[in-house]
Amino acid sequence: MTTYQEKLKDPRWQKKRLKILERDHWSCRRCGDTKSTLHIHYRLYENENPWEIEDDMLLALCDRCYKLVELRSRYRAGWYGQMFGS
Repeated sequence: MTTYQEKLKDPRWQKKRLKILERDHWSCRRCGDTKSTLHIHYRLYENENPWEIEDDMLLALCDRCYKLVELRSRYRAGWYGQMFGS
């Protein structure tokens, strides 16, 4: 079975990732940062393979915004309470 980390190294994901970064002009879609490391955030993760996610469900986020958005998503999903005992 392929791990998620292995899937992120797959050429199909690397191609999709570059396409999204180019579409977003190599900047964070939330704050416009062009200097920080950029991540690709999935608005909705339904597929086992990240390269199968529709382009309009993906966006480039800087490290800071990515962490904020991910934390907010986990909180909404109820993971925060499970992680921190709330």
